[in-house]
Amino acid sequence: MNNNQPLLVIWWPKALDQARAEEEGRVIRVRYEVQSRSGDKLHGGEEALNRLPKDLPCLVLLKPTEVGLFAVVPPKLSGNKLKEALPFLVEPYLLNEPEENHVSLWSGLPDHASGEKLAAVLGKTRARSVVTVCNQHGLKLAALSCETLRERTGHEGAAWISGQDFIVVDGIDTPLLTPTEQPAVLKVMLQRRLQQVGAPTIQASAADYGWLGQQVDGALGDNRIQAATRAPIEPLPRLLNKSLLGADELRKMGMRPMVNQLGARKLIAPALTLLVVAVLGLNALAFKAQRANAAIEAQIAETYAQALPNTPMVADPLLLIEREKRSLNAGLDTSSAQGVSALLHEVGQAMDLAPFNSMVDFAWADNTLSVRFNANVTEDQQGAALQKLKARRLEAKWLIGAKSNLPVLQVKKGPAQ
Repeated sequence: MNNNQPLLVIWWPKALDQARAEEEGRVIRVRYEVQSRSGDKLHGGEEALNRLPKDLPCLVLLKPTEVGLFAVVPPKLSGNKLKEALPFLVEPYLLNEPEENHVSLWSGLPDHASGEKLAAVLGKTRARSVVTVCNQHGLKLAALSCETLRERTGHEGAAWISGQDFIVVDGIDTPLLTPTEQPAVLKVMLQRRLQQVGAPTIQASAADYGWLGQQVDGALGDNRIQAATRAPIEPLPRLLNKSLLGADELRKMGMRPMVNQLGARKLIAPALTLLVVAVLGLNALAFKAQRANAAIEAQIAETYAQALPNTPMVADPLLLIEREKRSLNAGLDTSSAQGVSALLHEVGQAMDLAPFNSMVDFAWADNTLSVRFNANVTEDQQGAALQKLKARRLEAKWLIGAKSNLPVLQVKKGPAQ
């Protein structure tokens, strides 16, 4: 990604507005700006999503009300261990399961003595819906973020209006977010914020300061909120480094990462050299890796057998355990003779010759179990599975996934007709 290239900033609509547009077959309209990397507005307005520039890196800003921000003291972990622990760190604040969210950690509370940081929580379903629409319209999504993650540029707090939200960032607590159409709520929340111990002076642009004075009717405190040329807050392009989804997560959702082509060409020669060295090293390590993998798979198989003794391990056992747990939480009849577990049991016996870890995932809908496999399942194995299931008086068939182009085994609940 060219760091001098202008940036397309999109303020994404609420989930309800997006869903309504999709139901009505309309292309959603969004507020947007094309900005320089210093944050200067080049042009902008409101436009249909399919008419926005396709050649610029895109920063999507979600509604602040759709991103939960919580002050937490992070555990003394790092890397993947910290990433895996974060959803459970904010579990007391959540209304859904922790693993159904993307959670990231940010240093947005520099004045907090206890070492707290901001944990940003975004539902995976919401994130996936936004990325999917960006893909459909050919947008080069570089980051998915939120304005409440912006940091101050000085010691003063910053206040500004964005759409229908009034936002205050002061560095001592989570950002204050109030709707602009509720002045009574804004007045009370602002007064409480200014009375906090250690609360700094708040600065806002002249326009926002004038609007605020009319709304709160003299409740700005003893010069605690001041007018300035602009609010002391970092420019929006800085949020490219504060994406709620990492590059690997965007890639998994089908979004190609932005790459600096000139930089990529410079890396080709050393990359080829490293590749040759890596191949030689991999040959030496292959045997050790195979032995280690065998030991790990044996441990996983033992754990799986203890967790689901009645369900054969046809594929990734961790995936099966997770999906079984979700089925139980959803109240599915997995204990009956024709429940999900029973059908998985039958599929496991029918696919006993399938390669280990050949199953991708499965779903249960309309009394039908759909099990998607990798392409390494042969036609002979598919045919043998059908024969075994028919012998068990189960109605089954193989399909090809419309999007994945992978084989899908469908088994219906109840005896074959």
